Amino acid sequence: MENLVFAFSVTGPIFLMIVAGYLLSISGIVRERFIDDASRLVFHITLPALLFISIYASKARPMEEVPLLTAGVLGSFAMIPLAWLLARPLVPSDRSAFIQGTYRGNLAIVGLAWVEKAYGGSGVSHAATLVAALAVQFNVIAVVLFVLYNKDANFSWRMLAWELFKNPLILGVFAAILCRMLEVQLPDMVRDTIQDLASVSLPLGLICIGASMKIGVLLHSPPTALAASLLKLVVAPAISFVIGWMMGLSPEYLGYLLLMTGAPCAISAFVMAHTMGGNSQLTAHIVGLSTLLSVVTASIGLVLLKVYF
Repeated sequence: MENLVFAFSVTGPIFLMIVAGYLLSISGIVRERFIDDASRLVFHITLPALLFISIYASKARPMEEVPLLTAGVLGSFAMIPLAWLLARPLVPSDRSAFIQGTYRGNLAIVGLAWVEKAYGGSGVSHAATLVAALAVQFNVIAVVLFVLYNKDANFSWRMLAWELFKNPLILGVFAAILCRMLEVQLPDMVRDTIQDLASVSLPLGLICIGASMKIGVLLHSPPTALAASLLKLVVAPAISFVIGWMMGLSPEYLGYLLLMTGAPCAISAFVMAHTMGGNSQLTAHIVGLSTLLSVVTASIGLVLLKVYF
């Protein structure tokens, strides 16, 4: 019972924040324009601030996170051939959306929020580098998928490199690493300002997720969306967890890995599908279903972690 209470103390507040966002939306207090503006604010400003300050203020060394990064990257990559085989009966536009939905997680908002609730600020500082590593991986694989299944998609490696280079989350992480390597001492006023921006990132991001959800649409989600969601929430974290366990990661690091790779499908997957000719509606179903189901799967994962590790 104690382990169950701990699990719900981690996932419960996150779920309630998402519910609050949904209720604010249907009540009319939060409207579409606000959701769009707030989402851009979170992605471009507050989340990079959170990642920057978490790494900059951490006492951990980036090289110490290599086993965590390795397990996360290998686990996510291992999902590709499995999802590709399962997607073969689908039409091409559905295949790219399905495969992306099985590996691309909402690490920066839901994943980090879970880690913060379970392990505090130190956990976020350890997990922040994983966000950057997987952000690069997610984008590269997604572009390759959509080009493979949509011959009309416009693509160049220069375009991909530019998209990765200007990604605010990646920039936030690398800026923090560079500041630490050069031993840059930020003035207290600047550091406090970044910290204040970072503090609104997770709650605002969670509210935007909830406000974007359409429950009526989710109730009519196709079986394909449910299958992709279960692969993302159960199989993907299980593979990464096993890799991390075989590499000898501590229970705490296994917890980071479980919560980050078990995060629901990211909203950015919808944007990618819409932009590059995939089935964006299927992607929207995967995002919504995985977000709702993730509360259950993450709670079960935390209970099993506490009991057996």
